[in-house]
Amino acid sequence: MKQKEISSLTLDLIAKFFNGQPQPLLDHLDDNVLWIGPLDSQALRSKEELADVLFRSRENASYTLGDISTLITPVGKKGMNIVLFYNVLLYLEDGSSIISRQRTLISWAEQKSQEDGEGDSVPRIAMIMISNANATTAGQLIPVSDPIASATASQIGTNHIMIRGMKDESHFMNADSIIYIESTDSSHHSLVHTITGTLHCQDKVTVMAEKYSKYFLRSHASYLVNPRYIRSLKRFSLTLSNGTVLPVPEKKYTSFKKQLSRWADENK
Repeated sequence: MKQKEISSLTLDLIAKFFNGQPQPLLDHLDDNVLWIGPLDSQALRSKEELADVLFRSRENASYTLGDISTLITPVGKKGMNIVLFYNVLLYLEDGSSIISRQRTLISWAEQKSQEDGEGDSVPRIAMIMISNANATTAGQLIPVSDPIASATASQIGTNHIMIRGMKDESHFMNADSIIYIESTDSSHHSLVHTITGTLHCQDKVTVMAEKYSKYFLRSHASYLVNPRYIRSLKRFSLTLSNGTVLPVPEKKYTSFKKQLSRWADENK
C-alpha cells in the first residue's frame, strides 16, 4: 500500500464528500466497514448502513470544508491509518452557521477485488472513527464540535491545493491562505508561508509553479507569490502585505509586471 497515493486519495474522497459527492467515498468502503461515532453506542457495521447515514448527512446539512492536515501510520504491509484534522463550516437550518474543528481516523486495508479471493488486492476503508466531537445525531460524517475562535469564515473556501509535509503529513489548504512559497534545501524542498505560520514542503518550487499557476506567480526562480498579498512592486523587488520584501530579477521584471497586471484585470 503506497502511502502517498492513499493519503492523496483520502483527502480527495473527503473533499468530494463535503462538496456534495458522497458516492466516491462509498465506492471505497469495505462491505463490512465499521463506523464509530463520538456518542456512546454510536456504531454501524456494514457498507449498506453507512451509505444510508452518509446520504442523509448530505441531505440534512450543508457544509463548507476548510484546510485539512493529515498524519499517517502504516499498519504492516497491507494497512494504513490516516488521521485528518480540519475545519468545517456547518450551515444550520435556522440560517446560522458554526465553524468546528474535526478529527477523523480512517483505516485502510487491502482486500481482494473478487469474492473468491483470486482478484487483485485493492485498498478499501475498513473503519471510520470520529472523536472529540459534540454530536447529537449519527447522521453527520464529521459531527459538529464546539466552535473554535481561531477559525474564521474567510479561511474556508474551495480553492484548495495539496501540500506534502516532511514527516508523513499532508495539508489540503485554501490557496488564499498562502502568502508566498520559497525554495529551500538547495531547491529540493519548499517553505510555504501562510497567514498563520510556515510549513515545510517536500515539493520543489518548480513543481508547485507548474501545478498551481492558477493561484501563484513566479517572481523569481526561488519564489512563488500569491498576487492577493502583493502590496507594491518596484525595480527590482516586491513587498508583500506582511512586510516581506522579495527580489524580482532585472531580466524578469517587465514580464512579471505584465503578469501581475493581467492577473489584476482578471480578478477585479
